[in-house]
Amino acid sequence: MGLLRFFKSKSTQHLSDLVNNTLVLDDHNNKLSEVDSISSSSSSSSSSLHTNDEHRSSSVAIFSLSSSSSTSSLNEIIDTSSFMSTRILPVGFYREQDQPSPPPPSSSSSSTTTNSIEQNSSTSITKRFNTYRPYENDPLQFPSSCSNTSSSSSSSSLSLTTKKEFLINHTRTQNNPTTNSSPAVPIPIKSAAYCSTVDTLTIEQNLFNMVRFDVVKSNFCDYYQLGDFVRSGGFSDIHEGIRLSDNKQVVVKFIPKEKTKNWLMISQKKYPAEILLHKAVHEIQGIIHVYDYFENGQHWILVMERLRNCQDLFDFLESKDRGRLSEATARKFFQQLVHINYAMLRKGVVHRDLKSENILVDLDSESLVLIDFGASAIYKSSTSYYSDFHGTKQYKSPEYILKKRYTGVPSTVWTLGVLLYDMVCGSLPFENEDEITGYKLVLKPHLSPELKNLIQRCLAQNPDRRPSLESLLEHAWVKG
Repeated sequence: MGLLRFFKSKSTQHLSDLVNNTLVLDDHNNKLSEVDSISSSSSSSSSSLHTNDEHRSSSVAIFSLSSSSSTSSLNEIIDTSSFMSTRILPVGFYREQDQPSPPPPSSSSSSTTTNSIEQNSSTSITKRFNTYRPYENDPLQFPSSCSNTSSSSSSSSLSLTTKKEFLINHTRTQNNPTTNSSPAVPIPIKSAAYCSTVDTLTIEQNLFNMVRFDVVKSNFCDYYQLGDFVRSGGFSDIHEGIRLSDNKQVVVKFIPKEKTKNWLMISQKKYPAEILLHKAVHEIQGIIHVYDYFENGQHWILVMERLRNCQDLFDFLESKDRGRLSEATARKFFQQLVHINYAMLRKGVVHRDLKSENILVDLDSESLVLIDFGASAIYKSSTSYYSDFHGTKQYKSPEYILKKRYTGVPSTVWTLGVLLYDMVCGSLPFENEDEITGYKLVLKPHLSPELKNLIQRCLAQNPDRRPSLESLLEHAWVKG
């Protein structure tokens, strides 16, 4: 009789556990369906990156963008079969609609891989949301383990997103054994300071997330005090400014709407490509930081950090003997430029206007800072072509002059070669298009053989023969 009562009590306890697990799973499924219904309105308006035909006659490129993966080529025909409809979900819930559901884990190794992928995706999205805070009085709340700053809030004050994340993590813990996630694969760049995190999201998805909760402010004077006029850059005006909350000195750039050529259309809202693409990469070391942006009737206003003691590379070279640098200093600068552009391309952005006037030199540390993203564009792949050019004529690549199209990496390497020549020779290698296409390159005799070889490779007429950015870092002269 004692054994009978023991087995009967065990059977009753087992049935109770099954009922409890079923209730938790049902509640979890209900939460997921609620989140999917909320995000369906965002993904239902998916469209592809394209050039607006109405503005083509005036050379105005409007890229329509929501949660679809697409290409940044202006004239490239996009295959509709390549579209990827994506749902933007809260932290810890991100997944793509077109991606099939993973099979249940059959071993501890498959469970480890699944947990690692989910953790990396959640961390990437958390960083992207935490770096953009449109609501200053009511910031988005995330778990302290995912935030860049420490949080002292108790578990009872968790936000709705945190509770949902706890629910699904609790359910996954019941179904999967706890294992350590595999370490992230390091980026093959020597200097970790310039390494950009390998995002699990595409540049389009990152841009969509950046403006998902965006309420563009127009009351610039409530946050900043406008200072003295500094200079005009292209069609824009640059001013000094002060942030009223902490009296921090800033740089204010006024971008006129009627003269802006590159736009991004995201969720029925048109943004200057300069602002969003700059903000997408401003956390990379060596890129000027973006603080805020505003919109009024005639302008978009971009607020950026102000360096205390700096000089643009053009004036920095002019102040040197014969207008040139030593090979040691030029090597240091060139390494930084390669790292910065490599990190930008990994995040899906190409600058397209590299020149000495758009590079600041921090005189205290002799580190370089890249500015002015007015000509920047989305970078997708090595086969995506660009047919517009907004840079400086002396930096034009021969393929654009001859064929009116170019790709992101070879054109970037070309301009890096022009900059390197300018730094070590004190002048630009070409002054007009005839010299560029005729390849009238004159290498000064004081240059070392390794440096001459590097310049010749960067300035190869055939873009397919130019080295990649990774190869530049392995060149004998760059490695020193």
